[in-house]
Amino acid sequence: MSDFTPPRRPGFPYMRFARTDAMAQPASLTQSGMAAADPRHFAELAALELEWGGARALPELAAELARRFRVHPEQVFVTPGATGAMSVAAAALFGAGNRVAVEVPSYEPLRVLPRREGAQVIEVRRTLEQGWRLEPAAVAEALAGEGRGHVFLSSPHNPSGVRTSPADLAELAELAARAGGYLVCNEIYEEFVPAREAFHAASELRHGISLGSLTKAYGLGALRVGWVVLGEAAMAEREAVEDATFLQYVDLPTSSLRAATLALRRREALLAPYRQVLAESRPVFERWLASEPRVEALVPEHGIIACARIRGVADTRTLARHLAATEGLGVVPGEHFGAPGHLRLGYGMDPGALADGLARLSRGLRSHAAHEDPPR
Repeated sequence: MSDFTPPRRPGFPYMRFARTDAMAQPASLTQSGMAAADPRHFAELAALELEWGGARALPELAAELARRFRVHPEQVFVTPGATGAMSVAAAALFGAGNRVAVEVPSYEPLRVLPRREGAQVIEVRRTLEQGWRLEPAAVAEALAGEGRGHVFLSSPHNPSGVRTSPADLAELAELAARAGGYLVCNEIYEEFVPAREAFHAASELRHGISLGSLTKAYGLGALRVGWVVLGEAAMAEREAVEDATFLQYVDLPTSSLRAATLALRRREALLAPYRQVLAESRPVFERWLASEPRVEALVPEHGIIACARIRGVADTRTLARHLAATEGLGVVPGEHFGAPGHLRLGYGMDPGALADGLARLSRGLRSHAAHEDPPR
């Protein structure tokens, strides 16, 4: 008898794509976050700090996040980015016997992590026709039945960039509470929203849990700093969340913790490149979208991504390969989000580079259509 065990199917193929194909072309519309921040914002920090982070750096960052979320520091856990936050939340909450209502299209870990922990995943569809809204009635149906139920989503939504309204989030949190669980909300793109308009599940909803990071809006993915913030009722899970952090990583690098604290204090300065994108690049994308008959999309109020339906195309993986081969253009196929026939397009870049990428996309769509449906 052979001891060979066949390899498991990859649970996160999007990240393999992001590490290889996404930025391999001369032009790219794959970016979902801002370019790397100017390191001069952190010039006064020591190049390397070797003091244990838990002594001072971690409590200071937790206190800064607590002020921002208007919660007690004990409600805050610092994680290795938003992916670390999702992993911690899943490990603490989504065990066997739990049901998790998950949006689709969605970022792959939302679908994969609960299954990895043994929970039952019930997918709830968002559609362009509904403005990418996650319908509370559909979530209520998904949570009906025996066992503890949770809602696991992103707001703003990845890949569409559309925010879930505060009223809908409150209703979703109530549905989760009735099922004995929580609304776990990945808010990584909420960092693009002005502070006076931002809505954080942990701050506003007793059964809300907020996940986030400094990656997308600030260009600080290299710090690998994110967070889990527990709402008032979710403090019942504090020990389980803390245990999950210890089991997964224990501590983060002190230098990253120091830089993250400084970043939160300099939020407005770090967001200046994003404001420039809103003023200069977003209009380029909107004009192109209005003029391109093969593409249908909603441009969200905040952020730098949109989920575009490509008319007449069902297999967007093949389309992405065609665009790479003929136009030297990288795009993200919707199959990575459970949305074949769509592309996630990022426009958070210099307007000249964006215009060039969109022109390549239009040419590639025309040549792809001609290839797929040659004249008789």
